[in-house]
Amino acid sequence: MANYSPQHFEPRAKTVNVKGVANRAVATVLTAGLIAQPLISPLATIAAPSTGNGDSVQGGGSSVENTVATGNQAVVKTAAQLAEESAKQLKDAQAAYDAAQKKADAAGQSQKQAQQQKNQASQAVTDNAAEQNEAEAAALQEKIDELKAAVDKAEQQQKKLGDLNDQLDQANKSVEDKTQALKDAKAKQDEAKKALDDAQAKLEAMGMDEYEAAKKAVEDAQAKLNAANADVKTAEGELDAAKTAADNAEQAKSDAESALTTARAKKQETANALAAATTACGNAQDKLNDAQKALDAAISGTGIDLKALEAAKKAAAGELKGAQTELDAAKAADATAQTNLQAAQTDASAAQEKVNAANAAVSSAQTAYDEANGKLGDLTSKYNTAKAAYEQAQQTEADKKTEYDRLAEVAKQKKSALENATSDYNKANDEYNTASANVKALEQQISELKANMTVDTDAVKAGLLGFMNHIASSTSFTAAQRANASDAAKLLDGSASKAAWYDDYVNLDASDADNAFSLVNLQNTLTYMNAVNGIRRANGLSDMKVSIVSMAQSALDVCYSSNVWDHAGNSGEGFYMSYNENLAGRAGAYKGSDNPKDWEISFDNGDKYGDDWPFIGWYTAEKRDYDRGDYSNTGHYENFIDSGANSFGFAVGYGKDGNRSTPEDDGAPSPVSIYQGNWAEGDFTVDEFKNLVNTYVDSVYHAGGTAAQKAQLQDQLAAARKARDVKNDALGSAESSLDAAKSAANEANGNVAAAKSDYEAAQEATAIAKAAYGAADVNLKNVDIETPRANLNAAKDEATVAQAALDDANSKLTECQTNASKASARKAKAQGDYDTAKTKSDKANEAYDNATASVKDLAAKRDAAQADLANKQGSLDDAKKADDTAQAGVDKAQAADTHAATALSDAKQAVAAKKQALSDAQAKAKAAEGELATANKAFERFAGAQKAVDDAKATYDATVAGVADAQKQLEAANGAVVDANFEIVKAKAELANDEALKADLEAVDHKASLAAGTTGNEKLVKLNAAYARYKAAVDAAAGLKAALSDADAKLSDANDAYAAALAELGDAKDALAAAQVEYDKHHPKAEPQAKPQVAQAAAKAPVAKKQAAPAALAQTGDNSALAGEVFVIGGITLVAAGVTLSDRRRKQM
Repeated sequence: MANYSPQHFEPRAKTVNVKGVANRAVATVLTAGLIAQPLISPLATIAAPSTGNGDSVQGGGSSVENTVATGNQAVVKTAAQLAEESAKQLKDAQAAYDAAQKKADAAGQSQKQAQQQKNQASQAVTDNAAEQNEAEAAALQEKIDELKAAVDKAEQQQKKLGDLNDQLDQANKSVEDKTQALKDAKAKQDEAKKALDDAQAKLEAMGMDEYEAAKKAVEDAQAKLNAANADVKTAEGELDAAKTAADNAEQAKSDAESALTTARAKKQETANALAAATTACGNAQDKLNDAQKALDAAISGTGIDLKALEAAKKAAAGELKGAQTELDAAKAADATAQTNLQAAQTDASAAQEKVNAANAAVSSAQTAYDEANGKLGDLTSKYNTAKAAYEQAQQTEADKKTEYDRLAEVAKQKKSALENATSDYNKANDEYNTASANVKALEQQISELKANMTVDTDAVKAGLLGFMNHIASSTSFTAAQRANASDAAKLLDGSASKAAWYDDYVNLDASDADNAFSLVNLQNTLTYMNAVNGIRRANGLSDMKVSIVSMAQSALDVCYSSNVWDHAGNSGEGFYMSYNENLAGRAGAYKGSDNPKDWEISFDNGDKYGDDWPFIGWYTAEKRDYDRGDYSNTGHYENFIDSGANSFGFAVGYGKDGNRSTPEDDGAPSPVSIYQGNWAEGDFTVDEFKNLVNTYVDSVYHAGGTAAQKAQLQDQLAAARKARDVKNDALGSAESSLDAAKSAANEANGNVAAAKSDYEAAQEATAIAKAAYGAADVNLKNVDIETPRANLNAAKDEATVAQAALDDANSKLTECQTNASKASARKAKAQGDYDTAKTKSDKANEAYDNATASVKDLAAKRDAAQADLANKQGSLDDAKKADDTAQAGVDKAQAADTHAATALSDAKQAVAAKKQALSDAQAKAKAAEGELATANKAFERFAGAQKAVDDAKATYDATVAGVADAQKQLEAANGAVVDANFEIVKAKAELANDEALKADLEAVDHKASLAAGTTGNEKLVKLNAAYARYKAAVDAAAGLKAALSDADAKLSDANDAYAAALAELGDAKDALAAAQVEYDKHHPKAEPQAKPQVAQAAAKAPVAKKQAAPAALAQTGDNSALAGEVFVIGGITLVAAGVTLSDRRRKQM
């Protein structure tokens, strides 16, 4: 239906005779203002000429006492009566005005509500129209969607059923294969058992006694070698232990020698102490002897040569004096030398400290200089880096700006291209829709023609040959297509290039669905074709077309290869291959993926013979070999990726059982698949060929009408479909172009955004790099390298001076050390000479003193000498004990050293012994190896036989496992048959339901369902709801339109009422103003001269208000305006409501 467009309804204009209303108001006011008696003369005296500004001019008398008309009798009221009446009139006028105001307010509110109701009603009608459109479209779309889903589901279920039948066939075939495999496995087991028995018999035939002896010799030699190797290992361990013990003994000997050295040093100390004590004791004994001699001589009166003693005394004293003089001189020289040495040492130390300080200063200055220099280098590097970064950032920014500008221009171009592509797509879509409508019309005619649903059995029997003849005879195909179809038909019927095996294996009766020529298998070939081109696309090659001749040749070669498992090209009896050919064991429809990547996954998962077969074998497995460089078995793969191939053919099924008595043909034919590549350009695209085959097969199984009608419609349909396909291709191309343009525009916009972001980032990076460059420049300029360099040079100079001073000080120190050494030696010699002279002098003095001393003194000296001797003897005894103890320590250490030496010698001997033991063990192991080699050599003649037994045993075990595995696989295959049958039953039931739903949907009359609001089929719940929605909207439309009409009428009435109320309110205002004027006249105020001005103001007030009155009316009324007019009658001033029309508009007050 046409889109409903709601009309815009304007409120009905109702003209209000405002002038009439005003005149009635004037009459009312005049009547109320005069005596209600017919005494008024003609209104010739109501002269109120208008001034230029619209004000009235009074005429006649100016007093209430004046008569109305000269010469006529009039009733004149008193001032009190007039005042009372004017007050009453004013009160009535006020009441009338209040009532009119309420009425106008109520009318305005009613008008506003009516307008809102009208707006709501209008919107409801508009919404309802939109709802009808949307509901109708939704219902139609729901039907289309549900029907499409039902068709798709039915097709999927049909395909699933076909797949399940194939699976059942495969399962049954698998049971046969697994049964045969189990038989084969058992046969292999029997063969393996026989081989094992034979090998065992051969071994036994060689002489079991000799075999056992040789075997035992090998075992004994091996045991001996094992023992010898164990001894070697033990000897190696014992040698390692002996070496460790020798190392420990070596350390113990070293420790003993160290202890002995220490003990001997201690002994030397005690020996020295003993010698000193012995000397001291001897000297004390000499003194005692001398003292005793002197005492004895004094007691006995023995003569002594005093002169000689005195002379000796003087001589010793002289020697002592000379020695003292030399000693004093030597001490003085030594003191001087020591003083000089200390001074020199002090100077040297001070110089060393200065050198140390100077060197430290140099080191510090060097460190400071190195740090400054390093900082300079670092900052220079940073400066150079920052400079380069800044320059690079500037360049990058310029590049990004250039790129941004370029991409912006590209985006502009892409936008223009997108607009052009959109226009082209819309045009192509319109043309495609037109072509599709034509195809649908022809399909509908053919559908009506197929009402009888009969099968063309002759066409079924003709199969592929009939299909080729159909193409060859139809004018809807090109001359080249018809010629190729004719050639193909001649190959198929054997009238051209007939192979020698043709009659044995080719059956032209294609009624059997398994025949390679059958229409069933022709349709099955279609399922393989997308996978072929999937391979081409995966390898960057263009899609191949279908060659009619190659289709025929493939089918013919299937007839041969299904009987003889080989290519017909190898038969030597003729073949039908044009270019190349792939052969595999499979028939039926292909159910695998068209994407080679999916085959990779199946291959890796071990699913090599599933749905993706045969392509997983032809392509995936061989591609892996090819990629590894193994080209020995990659012919199938290379046929697919051959860039020289432009078209192909495909065939599946069986040939006729030729029953040839040849080794190659030894049983019933088996199902095969054949792909053939061709250099020729091809006749149809895959999609065109699929459509052609399906249309032809459909016409065969749904034949109806006359052959001429059918042929004519089919030709027209083929032409229409071809035209539609052309338009579809154009639409696809336009859509691709549009998608590409959208993608390009989006990509260009994205690129512009990214480029802009990059450019802005580059600008920011440039600013950052510039700041970093400036900072690096400032930092570099702030580095002070000269000050550290000057400080370093100054420190080095000071260090040189300090080093020279140190050298001088050290030279002086050496000289002073030499002098001090000499002085010390002189002092030591002088001290020794002095001590000798002193001893000599003391002895001489003592001898002289003893000679001249009394017996009593001598006795005392003797006693003192005796006591001194006793003391010295005690010291000597202590020294002897210490020396004895030290000697004991030496003896103990000597013994320990001797023991350690013995232990070390023993350990070294043990190491030597263990080395020998290891050498002996290794020699034995080598000898055992020789014995084992000899035994093995003697056993060699039995080894082959034993290996044969072992290998036969392994093979037999494997065949036992193979039988068990084959049994499991057979059980699994039987289970698969059961499962397949069950799934087929389920699939048939589901297909029946899907077909029923499809029929229900196809039976729905869209127009009738729209009118009824339901399909009448309770099962179509969602579709019924969609139609009910539309029906509800349609049903609601009449009421909504009626409500709108009613609301419009009510609005019009409300507008009229509101206008009338406003007019009445204006009249009431005028009457109130007139009454107020009259009242004011009869109720004078303090300043009477102002009354006319008050009256004039009273006359103006309602005019200002009434100016807005027309705007308050909703879409109705005219341009008339109310104005106050002043009438003076007989000296009485009255205000009446007047009308100023557009053609006589007055200046409003």
